[in-house]
Amino acid sequence: MRVLFFTDGPESPGSRFRCLQFFPHLEGRGIHCEARFAYDARYNDVFERRWAPAYKLAGRLKRVGHLLTDGGADLIFLHKTSLAVSGLPEWLRSFRRTPMVFDFDDAIYLGPGGTADARRRRTFERVASVADHLIAGNRHLVEMAGHPEKTTYIPSVVDTERYAPASGPRATDELIVGWIGTASNLPSLRVALPSLVAALERLPRARLRIVSNTVVPEYVGHPRVEQWRWNEVGELRALQSFDVGLMPLEDTELTRGKCGFKMIQYMAVGVPVLASAVGANPDIFEGSRGGALVKPGEDWGAALTRLLSSGESLTAMGARGRAHAAANYSVTSVVERYVEVFQKLAPRA
Repeated sequence: MRVLFFTDGPESPGSRFRCLQFFPHLEGRGIHCEARFAYDARYNDVFERRWAPAYKLAGRLKRVGHLLTDGGADLIFLHKTSLAVSGLPEWLRSFRRTPMVFDFDDAIYLGPGGTADARRRRTFERVASVADHLIAGNRHLVEMAGHPEKTTYIPSVVDTERYAPASGPRATDELIVGWIGTASNLPSLRVALPSLVAALERLPRARLRIVSNTVVPEYVGHPRVEQWRWNEVGELRALQSFDVGLMPLEDTELTRGKCGFKMIQYMAVGVPVLASAVGANPDIFEGSRGGALVKPGEDWGAALTRLLSSGESLTAMGARGRAHAAANYSVTSVVERYVEVFQKLAPRA
């Protein structure tokens, strides 16, 4: 079987964790995988450039061209839509006999910042309608797609052979409370930052470490806040440097579409989590005993202080979270679900 994956770029989170990391496992099951990227390796830096809109438009059009002209596959895998405000390319592609899988792990039916957007909603609904099968990253997204009879829930996962706890002793005795994410997720962190920083200032040898493809300007140079530039090579080292991993979210339609991926990364490397009880987070956390959840409206500084003063070892919490991630949110725990969907749609291949 030959499957063509249409996705953003080789370094985009969606491409890496919803597509590329499965390729070796699928190849081992006789499923040949090829990726068609809309963007190149500059994807994570382009938003800071003046020419970002032109770059993004060119990438979208490139993906449309790939979708409409490239053939010969037994199955097409679409990660998100080709265009944000038109499902026309997927509709045209549907007239060919090649089955299409539509995969989404975000509330892509909303506009920037989570605003209602009628055109994006229509695009999402059209692509969901013409696709032969849907794969949604959380249960809320399954409901929003409106096609339960042809939708499979598969959470975002990590390769727990690679995302593993650091070996050897820690290089420092500092307490590192960390957050990792892209610029689009910084608004959620900003809501919690003042109380978190205030709590850390009351703790000896404690600091906040922010890892992103941009910076939070108001905290540049702050004595208790470090800001590391994200890159794929250093991502694992950054995660392993945390003592507690943060995932604050406001309770909105946008965040209900999130798939709790930060939590899964933290757990996989043995780091206790402190995450909002919003969206997919409670489902992911259930049964792990790998940290704590923060209720909407609860003070983050107080929640962090309570976690650190609970008397439980952070190492023990991290180990429980690691075991939970390996059993339920690893590549090997879900790859057969992809195989089942692919073989159902293209049985003769």
